[in-house]
Amino acid sequence: MIRQSYLTYGAALVLGLAACDSSTGPSAGITQADANKLAADIDGVSTLGTSDLGLGASFSIVVPPGGASASITTAPTTFNNNFDVTRQCPKGGTVELKGSIAGTGDRTTHSLTVDANAVRTDDKCAFEARNGSAMITITGNLAYKGHLNIVNGLPVGLQTQSHEGSFAWVRGTESGTCDIKVSSSYDPATRTLTVTGTVCGRDVSVTRTRG
Repeated sequence: MIRQSYLTYGAALVLGLAACDSSTGPSAGITQADANKLAADIDGVSTLGTSDLGLGASFSIVVPPGGASASITTAPTTFNNNFDVTRQCPKGGTVELKGSIAGTGDRTTHSLTVDANAVRTDDKCAFEARNGSAMITITGNLAYKGHLNIVNGLPVGLQTQSHEGSFAWVRGTESGTCDIKVSSSYDPATRTLTVTGTVCGRDVSVTRTRG
């Protein structure tokens, strides 16, 4: 998902990475609970800030204290940029998001609409597994799509993203590959995150409320 520097974007990527005996069949080694735990942990790794999107440090649609300012009047900006961002994973390794964005921004109305298409590359990206068991480390590529809509400095409507591809995984002495195809949406009106799809041959359906 995309996160602006002034706003945490809650509709994030949710993946349930699980050890798979094959890329199409469910894993006997990782439970559904394991997959859901990892799904939530991966969520924050795919976030992007305004400067990450190539809009420049001066581009901001933050509503100033006391409300909108009439002293700043600008025309809406249309953009089509490339971006390349590398993040540290929670327990080691890195994840890179590289691709393009297209959208419009309006500093006068404090609005921003962005659609992103990218490749997410995990390089030994490590996450803590359920109940403190051995970490899962993943390496591979996913196709990423994200949509963000902000009006008056706040998210409006469903904020969505999707991931599709496969990872090579390692946990302790176990290893294998896993196919993943998931989509998520965040409703800012109800603060509800919904994730559906398939991971390692398992159906994934997660609903959570964000504070």
